[in-house]
Amino acid sequence: MTAEVSVDDAGAPVLRVEVARLVPVEASVAYAWVADPRTHPRWIPMTRLDGGAASGPAVGDAFTMVTGPGVRRGRRGLVDRMVVEELTSPSTATGRVGRTRVRKRGPVLLGDAGFDVVPVDASRCRVVWWEEAYLAGPWPRRLAAGATAPFLRAIMHVSLGRLHRRLARRSR
Repeated sequence: MTAEVSVDDAGAPVLRVEVARLVPVEASVAYAWVADPRTHPRWIPMTRLDGGAASGPAVGDAFTMVTGPGVRRGRRGLVDRMVVEELTSPSTATGRVGRTRVRKRGPVLLGDAGFDVVPVDASRCRVVWWEEAYLAGPWPRRLAAGATAPFLRAIMHVSLGRLHRRLARRSR
């Protein structure tokens, strides 16, 4: 787990939060799970897919995730609208890292997020979930990102643990 500050294209500071987990499946299998938002409610707690992502994923797809207690029973939660901006499939044979990157469009969170899937060997890969997200609003971006980071880190850690367990069961 890391949290580091980098800069965006305009030179503004960006807080990057990332959590990584070694999973016991080939990179293309893990990539299929993290790149497709339709699978996210299976391993990200308290989350549902509310719009978009009927098939896919494809660059340009817009979708909405809702997160919070009770959202799977129809309650309201934090609305996170996103657009897929990058999809690169991994290759174990060539060592190419797979990447999916989305742009967060609000109304609560803005910024970028994604997954990198790093092939290790024919039966393992490292999944890195990273977020450069911050709260929308009148606060300075760095302050808003700092307020968001602990929640993001916790949900990312729990979620990747759940993904690991689900994929480990599938690989037996």
